[in-house]
Formats: sequence, structure tokens, C-alpha cells
Amino acid sequence: MKIKSLKYILLAGIATSFFSCTKLDETFYDRGTDENFLKTEDELNAFANNAYAKLRGYRDSYWKMNEVTTDETTVPSRGADWNEGGLWRVLISHEFPIPHQYINDMWNFIYRDGVNPVNAILQKLEESTVVLPTKDQIIAQMKVLRAFHYYLAMDAFGNIPIVTSFKQTDPPTNTPRAQAFTFVEKEILDNINGLPATLNTKNYGKVTKGMAFMLLAKLYANAEVYTGAARWNDCIKMCDSVTKQGYQLEANYFNNFSTHNEDSKENIFVVPYDAINAKGMMLHYLTLHYNSRYTYGLPSSPWNGWCTLQAFYEAYEDTDKRKTMFLEGQQYSQDGVALKTEQGDPLIFTRTINDLADAKQTEGVRIVKYEIQKNTPYSDQDNDLVIFRYADALMLKAEALLRTGQEGDALILVNNVRARNFEGANPLKSLTPDILLAERGREFIWEGCRRQDLIRFGKWNSAWQFHPADAEYRKLFPIPQAQLDANPNLNQNPGYIK
Repeated sequence: MKIKSLKYILLAGIATSFFSCTKLDETFYDRGTDENFLKTEDELNAFANNAYAKLRGYRDSYWKMNEVTTDETTVPSRGADWNEGGLWRVLISHEFPIPHQYINDMWNFIYRDGVNPVNAILQKLEESTVVLPTKDQIIAQMKVLRAFHYYLAMDAFGNIPIVTSFKQTDPPTNTPRAQAFTFVEKEILDNINGLPATLNTKNYGKVTKGMAFMLLAKLYANAEVYTGAARWNDCIKMCDSVTKQGYQLEANYFNNFSTHNEDSKENIFVVPYDAINAKGMMLHYLTLHYNSRYTYGLPSSPWNGWCTLQAFYEAYEDTDKRKTMFLEGQQYSQDGVALKTEQGDPLIFTRTINDLADAKQTEGVRIVKYEIQKNTPYSDQDNDLVIFRYADALMLKAEALLRTGQEGDALILVNNVRARNFEGANPLKSLTPDILLAERGREFIWEGCRRQDLIRFGKWNSAWQFHPADAEYRKLFPIPQAQLDANPNLNQNPGYIK
């Protein structure tokens, strides 16, 4: 019998240009045959895991761009450090240039590292005649994972190209945002019953029913932004479906961000990291001062960049346990010695940032929400990055209730989430959209949802420090120039057309 040779694409060999779905410029191959390829459950899972491995790029793309463009996080230029020709400063001012490196990185993460590998995996799985018990489940997982990436694209760029076949070679055109919404919704609904529901280590970091219900809740919460039509009742139903999956609020808020947060009963969907084998979790390096290495016993100097804005920091009550995630004031080494900067000045983090273009080394309160591993030989950490957690399902339901005239029930939910962060009872007495937005900010800082929240609550175009009031079209990022150059069928978002 003649053996037909098959090629399947591994995670390092995905096309750099989105529409060139079958052209590989850095190709890594493995080979198999109809007789020996995907014959076991382990092989099947390992094959699909290539798509999950690519999610480690989420932190340095979509997550980043939904933080440093908002009122909670900024990146001052400190002399030559973090300047890059003003690349960071234009993000908080929303003066997005069309050829911006980090906006293009976000596009590439979504399409090159997200959609393309999933399409390649789906093609191989759907064409394979091998029958395995979990094959249909993994196909459903891949389709919902692809829907997740399209959700990110629709949220960031609005009218987006949609391709579902790895064989397509024609450059795609933009799909209107409302149609993209319908596509994402249908993909999830069509595949949700095929997803695993069990919360165990086998499904950790993968697409599950809980993840899909949460994705639908986020989709419906933002439906009015995406389509012009509110879907608050559908949002409530999806949040209730998340609850039925068995997730629980952790008694300690910071359990969700510890170095062993794989034990959290609250986290729904995460990106797993490992300091040795799955590197990339270096949030502490983004924010800590160079000499903070002596506070935590780090193997090298952090980068002294990201910090929170004064008004955002001051929105936390002093009795709020969440406020302990911030570093302000004199910093010390592990043996109690007061640290200094390289210039010999006291290393005192201040809440003020006077000049975003020329900030002092010590300006800006630092953010250490994720537990820092001390005295480790590795710069990377073991914490898993949280994308969805149960507190957000409760807060989204509260928002949907509030927006449909049910303030009392909404207030109960918000106070239930808030309660763990105070020693004694400290409930909110009333709830308005502004109060809820502020509480969402305090709860979900550094979880990649602030930009989306500001837009949904109508505050994105308002003025805050280093951000003057701006135009409505800035709610979308521009389609990167590199993508327009590569695909002549793409149309730029309104407002960015010169």
C-alpha cells in the first residue's frame, strides 16, 4: 500500500502575513503518515497544545495595549529609558500613529499567532480519518479559541478580516464589526456543548465550558459598543451559566495571582507560565526600579518603567487590602537597608509624575499585583496570567442588573466581591455606573480589561492625566500600516485615513 506523506504545522512555523495563510517564512516541520499520525489521545492533545502555547504572546500584545492606553497605567520616559521616540507616550494620549510597532504586535498576535495556527490545526484534525474519543472535543476547543482571538480583534480594531480556512490564499477584506460579532457568537454557541466541563488539571489553561460562557458574557456586556444593540439579559444568563460551573471567589484576593495560582478556584481562563519551560511572565520587571532587585533577591536589574497614575492609586481606600499591591515610599533591601538610586538619592517611590516625557527614576507608584518569587535564579516567574476569573462574572452580572433597573440586586453582588478586601464590613451604600466603573478598576487593574471598561462606560474619550479629551474614532486602534501594505484589500478605520 502506498503511504501518503503528511505535513503538519508546529507553533514556530506560522506565516507572518495574515492573508498568506499557506506561505511559511520560518518553517518547522514534523512528519507523519496516515498509519502513525494522531493515533493516541496524547498525540492529539500535544498537537492542539501548539495553539495554546501561542497564548503566551497575549501579555505583550493585547493585554499590554489595554493597560498602557488607560487611566490606570502609564510608562514615563526616564531619561533614555522607555523613550523609544515617544512610542509609549502616544499610547496614553491616544495619538495612535498608523505605523505603531506595538499596535502591529497586537495584530500579529491575534492573527499570526492566534487565528492561523488554529486554522492549521483544524484543517489537519477535520481532514484526518482517525477516530479518537476526544477528537470532536478538541475541534470544539479550537473553534472557540479562534472565536476568542476574533473577539480580541473585533474589540481592538472593529471591522476585521475573518478567515476560517488555512487553505485560503486570497487576501481577505474587512468584515463589518456587527457581522464579526455574529460570527464570534455563533462559533461559541455552536461548539459550547462539545467543550469539557470538568475543572481539573487536564483542562487547566484550556478552553472549557466555563471559559466559553465567560467569553459570551463579555461579548454580550459589550454588545452595544460592538453592534449598537444592548444584550444585558443575555449577559446575565451567561454569568449565571458561569456560576453553575462551580467557580468560587477565593477568600484571599491575591490567591488568584500567587506563584501557585493554578490552585485558584476563581480563575476561569489563564495563560500558564513556567520560569524554566514556558517563559514570559515578567510583569515585576516592567515596573520595579533597577535596585529593587535587592528587595526581592532578583538575578538581574528590573527595567523601571510601568507605574500607576496618582488619581487611580488614590481611589483605593487605605483599609482596602488590594492597595497593598502598590509600592510607594522608601524601598529597602532584604536586610532592611534603605535603598538608593544609582545617583545616590533615596529610592522613594512617589505617587506624582510631573513630566511624562522626562520623569525621575522614582516617580510613579509601582504595581506588584502578581506575587514576586524571591531569591530565585530566574528572571521569569511561575505565576499564570489571568484572562478571565469568576469575580468578573459576578461584576458583569451586577452591571447588567444595574443597567436594567435592578440596583438593589446589583449592589449585593458588588459588595459580595468587595467584602474580602476589608477586615470589617465596608459595603458600598449605593451603586451608579460611575461607582461601578471605579470598583471594577480597583478589582481588575492589570487584568487587561480597563480600556474595554472605559469605552463601555463612556469614559474612554474623557480627559485624565496625560490624556486630553479626544475623538470618538479613537475607540478603535488603527489597522497597522504593515498590514495595509501587505493586504491591499483591507480598509483603514475611519478617522485614521489621511
